[in-house]
Amino acid sequence: MHWFKRLKVKQQIAVSTVLVVLFIATVSWLSIQYVVLPNLSNEITKRGGIVAKSIARRAQQYLTADDRSNLLDMIFTEKWTQPYLAYVFISNEVDGVIAHTLLQPFPQSLLGVNLLPADQIQQTRLVKTCFGDVYDTAMAIHEESHRIGTVRVGLSKVLVDETMGRLLHILLALLALIISIGVVLTNWFSRQITRPILQLSDLTRDLISCNFQACAHLGKRVECWLTKDCNQTICPAHERGRPPCWLLDTRPPDRAEAGLFSRKLEECSRCQVYKENVGDEIEQLAAAFCHMIHRLDLYQEELKLTNEELRKLNRNYMKMLRFVSHELKTPIANSSMSAQALLQSIFGELTPPQERMVKLIYSNLSSSMEMVRNYLDLSRIETGELLFQPRRLHLASEVVAPALNHLITLIDSSRIRVEDQTDEGVILEVDKELLQVVYGNLIGNACKYGREGGVIRLQAKDQGVSCRLEVWNDGPGVAREKMGQLFQKFSRIQQSQKEAAKGTGLGLFISRKIVELHGGKIWAEGVEGEWINFVIELPKSQEGSRENESEEDLDHRR
Repeated sequence: MHWFKRLKVKQQIAVSTVLVVLFIATVSWLSIQYVVLPNLSNEITKRGGIVAKSIARRAQQYLTADDRSNLLDMIFTEKWTQPYLAYVFISNEVDGVIAHTLLQPFPQSLLGVNLLPADQIQQTRLVKTCFGDVYDTAMAIHEESHRIGTVRVGLSKVLVDETMGRLLHILLALLALIISIGVVLTNWFSRQITRPILQLSDLTRDLISCNFQACAHLGKRVECWLTKDCNQTICPAHERGRPPCWLLDTRPPDRAEAGLFSRKLEECSRCQVYKENVGDEIEQLAAAFCHMIHRLDLYQEELKLTNEELRKLNRNYMKMLRFVSHELKTPIANSSMSAQALLQSIFGELTPPQERMVKLIYSNLSSSMEMVRNYLDLSRIETGELLFQPRRLHLASEVVAPALNHLITLIDSSRIRVEDQTDEGVILEVDKELLQVVYGNLIGNACKYGREGGVIRLQAKDQGVSCRLEVWNDGPGVAREKMGQLFQKFSRIQQSQKEAAKGTGLGLFISRKIVELHGGKIWAEGVEGEWINFVIELPKSQEGSRENESEEDLDHRR
């Protein structure tokens, strides 16, 4: 029935009406064919039996007296009084046909078409003769217990055919009348039924564009206060934002409205407008839809206000975060430099306990500095103030090498071997500082979470219009179902007690934002417990890359 579902509502109603009419016509024809026609045939055979029995009773005395003259008069009289009798003839058991009503030589073939067995008194069959289809009734003539002859009465089937023809004509006339009236009524009813539905369908197009005022002309415009005197001071039918009064008995009222509605329901039930609309389900649907749209309009306004307040709070929060991070950056950097100077014995040799304590201080200061940098980058991203200044440069010498030099202390302390397989010929149009941040985050994560004494492998492959960058390490990896969480804000997938104490959950999020700012994409591959590989795909040129930026970035930038 998929074809039926694809039709419009009016067409569905019209097709349904036609199918109902065809069903009635089919049932009527089958009733005539299998009920009326058999009953009519039975009536014809009964009539033939009555005529044959009457003739047999009177013919018995004429046959006994051998009075053929009166016998002929009797059967001819019977035929003239029964206009649909095709023939009447009487035969005996010796000489064959004794008398008949035919005005032509008697066809001997009639004798064999409906032979009456010796043990039967009466038999009727529909036979084909030279007179057409005939209901032939054979009736035995007895004298005491001996059969002395047989009466054969042929009743023409024309009577049945004419009756059936009249019934069919009547049926066709009734069907034509029903179809004509059905088409007119269907057209009228379909307009009445589908008008609000079609309006609802058109209204959805306006709702897509968030035009919540489009339902103002939907359904009936109930303005009963213009046409009748009313003593109600607060009527739900008049107040926008509440369902009409005729919906009260089909929809439980809100808790805040229950008191008002319970007081007014009795008065509304006596209102003429209420009585006219309470049973109209289509109009109730339209009114309920309008009420829903109005509620959505109110909720949208509330959401807009709430969203604006949240944006203000977020902007204030980001400004405060940026201010605090910026203020912490300088003292932490100075402290880190001082700790590094102590480790380099610039101010004298340290005792082993002192060296262990200074290393711990330096490590904590490095983690704090990384955290400050991440929060500064996050504030710039959230406020749309992250500067993007791409230029053509060599990836290996101008991005990868500086990032490795900046992390040399962390790499050495982690005892991890770095295999830099970056092709020297790879030239990209990127922001040098931002891409160094990405490499720093990925290499730093490999040092923190990778296997101590393991390997980090850096690769870059030219793919024509784009370039594929990879940062691989043989660390514990991440489960496949958790790969999607890696690049979410403040996401930390902890797999060991060592990892639980490290990271802010912002490095990969910031890396994803920077890659998307370049018009590229980043994802992770790997096998849990064996290795993980971060893959970056960047366009070699920034022409048109702005078109690939996410709407979120564009909103921040505006």
